[in-house]
Amino acid sequence: MSSELLDVDDARARMLAAAHPLSLERVALTDLALDPRPRALATVVHSRRALPPFTNSAMDGYGVRSADVVAVGTQLRIVAQSLAGHGSSTPIGAGEAVAITTGAPIPAGVDAVVMREQCRAGEAAEGKVVIDHIPLVGEHVRPRGEDVASGAVVGRVGDVVTPARLNLLLSAGHTSVEVVRRPIVAVLASGDELREIGEADGSDDNVIVNSNAWAIAAAARAGGAEVRMLGIAKDTLADHVARMDVDDVDVLVTIGGVSVGSHDFVRPALVQLGATLHVWQIAMRPGKPLAFGSLSPQHRRRPVLVLGLPGNPVSALVTFTLFGLPLLHALAGRQDVLPTTTTAILDDDQPFLKKRGLRFFARARLTAGRLRLLERQGSGQMSGLADANALACLPKDAERIEPGAVVDVIPL
Repeated sequence: MSSELLDVDDARARMLAAAHPLSLERVALTDLALDPRPRALATVVHSRRALPPFTNSAMDGYGVRSADVVAVGTQLRIVAQSLAGHGSSTPIGAGEAVAITTGAPIPAGVDAVVMREQCRAGEAAEGKVVIDHIPLVGEHVRPRGEDVASGAVVGRVGDVVTPARLNLLLSAGHTSVEVVRRPIVAVLASGDELREIGEADGSDDNVIVNSNAWAIAAAARAGGAEVRMLGIAKDTLADHVARMDVDDVDVLVTIGGVSVGSHDFVRPALVQLGATLHVWQIAMRPGKPLAFGSLSPQHRRRPVLVLGLPGNPVSALVTFTLFGLPLLHALAGRQDVLPTTTTAILDDDQPFLKKRGLRFFARARLTAGRLRLLERQGSGQMSGLADANALACLPKDAERIEPGAVVDVIPL
């Protein structure tokens, strides 16, 4: 594997080229509603009914024949009432109206609905209404199939079952759908200096808590994965090999030990396990040392992709956001795998200085299109990332970013 630094986009493209959608499973839509982690449709889904399924009123008011209302103040006789769930089968004739509620079926003869606010009680006798608005044909009437025709596509391969998509699928007559199964992610931390949560007094200054692994686990689960925690690998090659020799997972994420120091064992362990490395070091900060490869499938029931993250906390989360989440999204069959990117104006008081040749992902606050970079930009300064709601993507060939510059931004 060459030591040449890869561009961020090239590195991500290599990772995504190795990620193929996983197997399919049929899941009840009500189960998806109760576990809102994203799932992608694995098949095209067609509506089993028209939406709306019958012509109905878009307003509370009175259903009329538009030909009867030619002047403001027209008085009509109310002959029926049509309610949502209790429609009227009484047709209306000349000079007649029907009281109607939102969502109620439109009786025969009605071709317009006048809002209640544009009507008043008739003066001549009870059971009449005065119409103070001249309606157009079709006003406030929702025709059958106006939204979706019977048989129309209501979900495509790769569409995420969002709450809105879920609503549409249920309304279209479906109770379950075929989706791509969730990726299974195993998370392994590396280093003798780490202690697991609760193993030592939180006030002990000599302890480094294994917080990175749990933060990555939270990010992976939010990205739709099932997560297995593999603990902490000791600073020996044998322990790394034993813990990294996983099966029945789709992605192994390691944290730390990915550089080239004497106590960095992730890469030697991958070599011993027969892994193929596709990515090694990326032209970016934070997170330059990053490994991506695949474990030998010889004795495994499924292919295992390996993402080796740096050990600094900011580097780990930033690189997982940029590479890990797109990888999970691709495995889960989603179409929208890349991070959402927008642009904003840099609203800092001073120029921001960075090293040429590395793309810098600065922690920032984005408010109403204006972007301010935070003071704490170190790869070990987790408070800066915790306070950020965006990453400013500063170009690798620039050394100085001036206030007022338009920069790419990834909202967090």
